[in-house]
Amino acid sequence: MDQKTPGREEALKLVMPAYWRTRLLTPRMILAIAALLLAIGLVSAWSIDRSRYVSTSDARIAADILSVSADVSGNITASYASSGDHVKRGDILYQIDDREARHLLTEYLAEENGLAAQIQRERTRLGLVDSRSGTQIDASRADVQSARADVEAARSDLMAAQRDYDRELRLKEAGLVTQDSWDQAQNRLQAAQQTLRGAEARLTSSSAKEREAAISKDDASLVVQDLKILEAALERAKAQTERQKVIIEKHQVRSPIDGVVDEMFFDAGERTLAGFRVALLHDPEKVWVSANIKETQIRYVKVGASANVKVDSAPGAGVTGRVSVIRDLTVSESSLMPNPNATGVFTKITQRIPVRIDLDPGDAHLRPGSMVRVSIARRKEKT
Repeated sequence: MDQKTPGREEALKLVMPAYWRTRLLTPRMILAIAALLLAIGLVSAWSIDRSRYVSTSDARIAADILSVSADVSGNITASYASSGDHVKRGDILYQIDDREARHLLTEYLAEENGLAAQIQRERTRLGLVDSRSGTQIDASRADVQSARADVEAARSDLMAAQRDYDRELRLKEAGLVTQDSWDQAQNRLQAAQQTLRGAEARLTSSSAKEREAAISKDDASLVVQDLKILEAALERAKAQTERQKVIIEKHQVRSPIDGVVDEMFFDAGERTLAGFRVALLHDPEKVWVSANIKETQIRYVKVGASANVKVDSAPGAGVTGRVSVIRDLTVSESSLMPNPNATGVFTKITQRIPVRIDLDPGDAHLRPGSMVRVSIARRKEKT
């Protein structure tokens, strides 16, 4: 017994390592060990990632989606774009029937031309009135001066005839003058009186003509007033014409940006109303990431922090960016229809806060609405 015991113990020592090696190196055990190591590696990577980044999958590509509306009502006669087309700023998307607006423009242009013709006529009339009134005033003034001279001459002749008549009268009373001489003195006095009355009548007539010429000059002022009224009407007609041209331009719905057409809501032959949305566009060069960060992690995020973005639709694209905006309210509060708790049963749910990440320039084709995963560099807490 004693001799066999050492040999058995040595045999057991030699057999046991091989036994355990056989048990540990089975395929099942190798897979278990590999799975354990992988789990340890994943947990370690997750821990390291969590300590360095704030990550979320509640994120998507966002853009300013522009809603294009019609400025006028009417039937759409043509559609020049389709969903997915690239357009330039000012490209025509729709043509709305503008025949009635063009007829009205023709009417306004005719009115404008008619007023311009009336103004030209009044200006010609004003020139004639100025010329005629000036000539009449000069002639009437000359007539007045000539008539005044004639009156003065007639008065002088009358005074001389009166003196001769008075002398002949004294001589006749003394019986020293013949009847013929007396008759001549009377005739000369009467003739001088008639001449004076005629000269005064001509002076009165000349003065009346002078006043009439002055009044005719006032007609020029009336023509000037008429011209001002017509010119104001012409300016109003021109403004009306320009406004109608703008209305005609509004019958062409144009793209406000360089971008991509996301949706066209009308086809040729359909009718749209003023203010109705007719198309959606966005600029593919101006997209960003809208991420919703848990309120428990938002304290680790700061404006300017770098971010890595993994795009689901472009897995191999290396997209990076920086945080530009951190909103001051949660997603639930900014929704159009908040969900109030009317049941009285409260369940606490971690809220999320919107964060905007502006992307660095790159070649990746990013579509608004595409889901992404973002990892934002974590800010260290202050101790």
